[in-house]
Amino acid sequence: MRSRLERRIEKLWYGRSTVVWMLLPLAWLFGLLVRSRRMAYRHGWFRVRRCSVPVIVVGNVTTGGTGKTPLVGWLVDWLQQQQLKPGIISRGYGGNYAGQPRLVVEGDTAAEVGDEPLLLARSTGVPVCIG
Repeated sequence: MRSRLERRIEKLWYGRSTVVWMLLPLAWLFGLLVRSRRMAYRHGWFRVRRCSVPVIVVGNVTTGGTGKTPLVGWLVDWLQQQQLKPGIISRGYGGNYAGQPRLVVEGDTAAEVGDEPLLLARSTGVPVCIG
């Protein structure tokens, strides 16, 4: 169940409200921070890590209800049909695990690892790592 604050923010985000105009300076500040961060990476001030395998990131600015989990399930199925061996990495949102990254295993609960990582581990059969 979503909190009142979440519902209010979503209503402001998608609705037409004068409050949105008050948030405009924050949007400009956020844009400045994003550009500064990109510049830091471009100039080598922040370190980039290269992965030895291809990575597909599934995400967006909207929380919940946009189809990210079903898309990940579909991608896993499609990649397996291409004779590839995908794995899934998740924050484990909704779970209370706060240790080092670890694999979701049989016997884990949604309260521990999050409902989406647990669902994806059970439905796809591929390794799911949370952290």
